This record gives sequence, C-alpha cells and structure tokens, in this order.
Amino acid sequence: MKSNPQKVFQQYLESKGLKLTRQRTQILELLLEAQTHVTPEQIYRALGAKDASLGRATVFRTLHLLEEAGFVSKIHFPDGTSGYEHKFSRPHHDHMICVDCRDVIEFSNATIERLQERLSREFEFTPLWHRHEIFGRCKKCSLQKTAL
Repeated sequence: MKSNPQKVFQQYLESKGLKLTRQRTQILELLLEAQTHVTPEQIYRALGAKDASLGRATVFRTLHLLEEAGFVSKIHFPDGTSGYEHKFSRPHHDHMICVDCRDVIEFSNATIERLQERLSREFEFTPLWHRHEIFGRCKKCSLQKTAL
C-alpha cells in the first residue's frame, strides 16, 4: 500500500510543531504533479495567480521544509537559480543539465552507483546521500553552437 504524501508531510510538520496549511498542500500537490524541475518563481506564479494569500516567502519556506523532510531535491542551474522535484516514492536518479536551455535529463547508472559504493568502502567513508549533476550542452544546443 502506498503512503499518502500529504499525510506523511502533515506528520513531519506536526513533529516540528507546524500545521499542514492550504498553501503548503497546494505547493506539495504542484510538485507531485510537475513533469519538470520547477523553480520557486514558477511555483509562485502558478499558485499565486489563483491564491492571493500565497506569498513568495511561503513558497521558499515550504520548499525548505519539503527538502528538510526528504520530499524534494534541489538542482542548481548554471544561472544560480534552483529547480525542485519531488522524491516521494521515486527511485534515485542523477541529472545532466544543459547550460544553455536548462533542459534536465534524468538518468540512472548502476556502474556509477557501484563505483561510488566501492570508493566509499575503500576510503572507509559512510555516505549519507549524494547528488550527481553533469553540466554541459544537450544535443539540440550543441548543434546550434556548431551551426554558428
């Protein structure tokens, strides 16, 4: 049986003495439905247009809580902005991020994972988590650069 993300987030918030508000629920639902890595500004524009009580600070605070709770992960774009994706019941994966168009390619690679595990054992290091991001140009942007 799958866990209900709202219920799990509500339990996390209650453990911090906080409540699951309508705004927090809206942000969580948007992230669960998103097909891309969304920025705080995109969340604010999508939800703030429908709900005047939702402020940018609420978006940032909620994203921080969701990240702290392990529900979302943050990726960093080359321009300094961040994108978020939900991790709820999703397998681990890594990212290739285009420095021109900001497309994100998600990938999993067992060889990379085994190498990280082997290196951790070799150096007697206990990893808690990792994030693998490769920055470069996607095929479309690479072709555009060579056409110039």
